Amino acid sequence: MLSSLAAAALFTALAQADNTQHTLSIQQDAPSNATAVPADFFSFSWETAYLPSFDNDFSENIINSIYARMSKPIIIRVGGTSGDLIQVDLDQDETRRCVSGPSCPYSSQDTWSVGKSYFDGFRRFQNATMTFQAPMTPVDPEDNWLPNSMEYVRQAYNALGKERVNAIALGNEPDYYSYGVEQYVERALKVENQTIEMLGLEGEDRRIFELGDIGWTVLKQRGDDFGLHKVFTNDLNANGYGKYAAQHYYQTDVGGPYDNDALQDRLMNHHAIADRFPQIQKGIEYVHQEDSKIDFVISELGAALGVPPVSWAGGLGAGLWAVDLHLTAMSRGVKRVSNNMFEDAPDSFWIPNDEGQFTTGPSVQGIFPSAAFITDFVGKGDSLGKVVEVDVPGQPQDFSAFAMYDLQSEELARVALVNMKVWNENSNQARGNASVTLNVGNGVESVTVKRLHSDKGSAGVGFDQGGPEHNVTWAGEQWSFKIDEGKGHFPTGESVQETVAVMNGQVTVTVPDTEAVIIYIKGGLLGFLEQVFSA
Repeated sequence: MLSSLAAAALFTALAQADNTQHTLSIQQDAPSNATAVPADFFSFSWETAYLPSFDNDFSENIINSIYARMSKPIIIRVGGTSGDLIQVDLDQDETRRCVSGPSCPYSSQDTWSVGKSYFDGFRRFQNATMTFQAPMTPVDPEDNWLPNSMEYVRQAYNALGKERVNAIALGNEPDYYSYGVEQYVERALKVENQTIEMLGLEGEDRRIFELGDIGWTVLKQRGDDFGLHKVFTNDLNANGYGKYAAQHYYQTDVGGPYDNDALQDRLMNHHAIADRFPQIQKGIEYVHQEDSKIDFVISELGAALGVPPVSWAGGLGAGLWAVDLHLTAMSRGVKRVSNNMFEDAPDSFWIPNDEGQFTTGPSVQGIFPSAAFITDFVGKGDSLGKVVEVDVPGQPQDFSAFAMYDLQSEELARVALVNMKVWNENSNQARGNASVTLNVGNGVESVTVKRLHSDKGSAGVGFDQGGPEHNVTWAGEQWSFKIDEGKGHFPTGESVQETVAVMNGQVTVTVPDTEAVIIYIKGGLLGFLEQVFSA
């Protein structure tokens, strides 16, 4: 047994916070490698079979809360494994019926029959455009696969209307199909040609197709057995109608353990994220060599496969992973990231109903406020910009920084700091922090700081899942089905932000472990005018 003195010493050691310091050197004008970020960079993705699950007021409120931060319609991708298995039966009274599969109705690998009312889901979300998938059938299809595919395309296109159709994807993860790349390309081009003829598309309207949608194992294995290079080499874009080239991305594979060490090693880890991007950038370069008009997108993104705890894959810890992943992607030239969800995924941003097997809903998950953080960092209208990752001395795995520059003036506009050092109530120590000093320019007197925060740290799962102790907020705003039905509200009654003084062109900001901040810079012409009119 420990003596009282030894026990006190042990408690002190466990409770002592781990504090770090970072000094960042940031260019005041956009460097040559800064990348322009599209206004519709942030996106959501829903499994095709689960479109009816999201066809409700709650999901529409959520979508509108994010769209309000954007200057272009948000893009919703409807696709996935179930999208290749969908069977259209317009005489069917039910909206959808699970026909067969490994775990009807809970698996994306189940086969569903959908009736005419299914397509009403495309009529909702008027503030969004959509990408939907032409079913391609993952096994060697019978002769009736093409009419089924065309009927799905016809119904989805008519329900959306021409102006709200962002793209039509040619299947999903063909690297898992039972037939080979040449046969896939042949059938994909057949879908293109028949779609164009059926819809009467002409000129640039024909450039409407999303190509590839390659599965994530190509990245995981760092190979290219059936990657974008191979499908393009086999003339997937022979018609020249490609709008996007798409790749999927999952951060972690199936299986635990799901503890703090795994969270730090597998999810909240900038090295684990950044190490995959050289492969992605090779794909971007290759696609642009083939056709410079095609944008590269991550059309399906998830924190974890399998069924991890919500506290691990759907809490604030996963939210910081999402922030770092999106900011890394935009700084590497990715034009859109679609966050994948279905009604029963623990890493979903929200759970749309109470029909899940593994999750509690309807509910907003703790990961969700990261969506508002990311879209606010992208900016809206005149605040859109160019982004670059900032070098952090020592290249720590648990800390990253990104600078956004005004698109017109190219002056530094805001800086994101992401402290991914895992902390929660099971960490056995006080919450540490990173003290970050950075240069913001001699003409700046103060900066504004907004925070992505939970008192529970990485375990914060949001109000709906854990009550007020688990609140996760961005700039003081939280989202909840129980309180506001997904519209967003401020528990304190107002937005929360801080003003930090700048001394000699430098500012120091404290970022607690498991927290992210955006620093808004007041400088340049805007800062000058503010000083003039406040004098």
